[in-house]
Amino acid sequence: MPQLTYNTVIIDPEKLRAFTGDVLTRQGVPPDDAGYVAWHLVETNLRGTDSHGVARLPHYVRRLQAGSIHPKPIMDFQRRAPSLGVLDGGHGLGHIVMRRAADYCISLARETGAGWVAVRNSSHCGALAPFALKLAESDMVAIVFTHVDPMVLPYGAIEPFCGTNPICLAAPGKDGRTLCLDMATSIVPWNVVANAAREGSKIPEGWAVDGDGCGTTDPKRVAALFPFGEHKGSGLGILIDVLCALLSGAPYGPDIPKMYGDLNQHRCLGGLIGAIHISAMTDATTFTQRVAEMAKRLSQLRPAPGVGRVQFPGEPELEVRSQRLREGIPVGVQELDELNALANELNLPRLHAMSRGESHA
Repeated sequence: MPQLTYNTVIIDPEKLRAFTGDVLTRQGVPPDDAGYVAWHLVETNLRGTDSHGVARLPHYVRRLQAGSIHPKPIMDFQRRAPSLGVLDGGHGLGHIVMRRAADYCISLARETGAGWVAVRNSSHCGALAPFALKLAESDMVAIVFTHVDPMVLPYGAIEPFCGTNPICLAAPGKDGRTLCLDMATSIVPWNVVANAAREGSKIPEGWAVDGDGCGTTDPKRVAALFPFGEHKGSGLGILIDVLCALLSGAPYGPDIPKMYGDLNQHRCLGGLIGAIHISAMTDATTFTQRVAEMAKRLSQLRPAPGVGRVQFPGEPELEVRSQRLREGIPVGVQELDELNALANELNLPRLHAMSRGESHA
């Protein structure tokens, strides 16, 4: 995916995590939950997925203040079959709801060999990789889906129907070679466009259309995104909406309240998390060794011109994470202004850029 460029400053990851947790606790989120969401957002930044990291914090705060996200949700889990359950998220922060669903998946899978939990009445849950990697760390193969409001063009249409509807798959590998694919079914995640709009950066041609269905490079005029792979991404996104909405009773596509619409309205988002207990299928040690072997063999393939080395799914994120742990997290200057506006509003210490040459390690 092409990388957008705009002016950034470097923030210490630990200070960013502490700041995020403090902001959320000031909104009535219990400390343990606030700490998890802060970890999830900063971990997402560390992995290079800045579209779903701390940049979304001001939006979550506004929804908490408006009451459409409940700081202390009452969740209800109903087991429907030996390996199946449904979790009502009580309109809580999506990160907490999906983490709870992942916990139930692990419990079901350890008991029966597999676990599937459908989610309803959630909110935006950020990147999916942290949930899938949690399952992988528990010796599970992970399958995670979520959906959002309509912002992607079905193939052949000039108006949106489904959301960017991502999928994440993870398989644990020995020696850190866990395979993890976390991707939107749109050509680019919507929040990449949202970040570009905030920072005043144009987007490439071929990503999006305006309200008239005409291509645009102005992120502030974007009405819908193209799916990846034309009909392939389009079809996958629609079927993910089926999995996330129709199994749990959540709204789908055009019926989902918009993320950046009425802040007083619950999002009512759905999701689906699946876990396969590796030990129920095969020897777990052998499995993780074979995954690592697969990753190694991928790296030994002859690279195409201009490519340094072939990488396994999830390896680029691991490399970015290692670098950002050492050097800090780049944050857009407008994003920093928004975060510090929250600091002023909540009487918290402001975030400051790391000095040039300063190392977090």
